[in-house]
Amino acid sequence: MEFNKDYISELLNLYEEGETSLKQEQELKLYFSSEVYDKEFEPYAKLFKFFELESKTEMEDQVTGNEKTSSSFWINIAATLCIALGGLWFYDHYQTQQEMKEARQAFETTQNALNLLSSNMNDGLEKLEYVEVFRTQKNKLIK
Repeated sequence: MEFNKDYISELLNLYEEGETSLKQEQELKLYFSSEVYDKEFEPYAKLFKFFELESKTEMEDQVTGNEKTSSSFWINIAATLCIALGGLWFYDHYQTQQEMKEARQAFETTQNALNLLSSNMNDGLEKLEYVEVFRTQKNKLIK
């Protein structure tokens, strides 16, 4: 089958846009499988040769079901342990943070209460000084 350069170029443009039919893709595959293609289309030729080669390869190293299941089982156990330990660590860290927050609040509340008591006590001491002055004056007058 003869292919002209314009037709192949048009098919490649359609192929890049994802608008080719299966028949058109077969024509491209046939064109590039023959070693007589325009050198301008060399990258496309490599692409189609790669597709052809990969479609013929078979998987040689198949993993047996038991080995895959065994390793998968241990990976699942390890992942579960990691998640559980991470959760425990996070819970412990969260609890510690909550305790620290409560301790800080208790400290601030106590500090505020002591400051209030101190200021009231200072006011009371000032008033006691007046009482002391009054008593000394009273004692002077009575004597």
